[in-house]
Amino acid sequence: MKPLNIRPLQAIVHDAINTIGDPSRHSFSDYINTIERKAHEIYLEEERKAIEELLLRKFNPRSMLKDIIKNLIRLIQELSTVIANTRRARGGGSSEYILKEALLRYAGIPSEVIGKRKGEKSYYPDLAIPSRNDLTKNPQKSIALAVKRTLRERWREDINIFNHFPNSAFVCISESTDISNRKLEDMENEGIKVLFLPDSIYQKHRSFIEENCFVQ
Repeated sequence: MKPLNIRPLQAIVHDAINTIGDPSRHSFSDYINTIERKAHEIYLEEERKAIEELLLRKFNPRSMLKDIIKNLIRLIQELSTVIANTRRARGGGSSEYILKEALLRYAGIPSEVIGKRKGEKSYYPDLAIPSRNDLTKNPQKSIALAVKRTLRERWREDINIFNHFPNSAFVCISESTDISNRKLEDMENEGIKVLFLPDSIYQKHRSFIEENCFVQ
């Protein structure tokens, strides 16, 4: 089955940003999370319409009910795989692109999405400020960012960012991230040196962080 006919990630994020309007009405953290929520709403609506169009193409209204049910079951099984793959592929790059656009529109800071590149031994961050070329040629005057939507176990794969780049940080963008004081301690002990969290998450753990973690 072909992928669902849904617009590219960049177009959906731009629509979300245009809907939100003036970024100065938000804190930077809230701006990022508002973009993410709105982009997700737009994506779900486009996904629903794409599935609806697919069903209308696949089924003949004059078919017998038994045949319709049989075909529908088969199609649902195929669709579940297509939907999961589509969401996984888009989710992998959405956080980086949302942060890139937020940095530019909110603070006028240029950046470039790099992402992990398969087949290479060297570590590459998710985002470079101001660009990948600058990060490669002049790392002392550039910033490397590792970006995650939430903080599950995969955060460990980005510890190397602090070994490869002198100016680097780990950024978590979602307010729904799962985090605890124990995880914050683990992150610092295992090599995370600079961590940016959404405002609401930081405030929830502020006392613990200021007393125990990431204090220079």
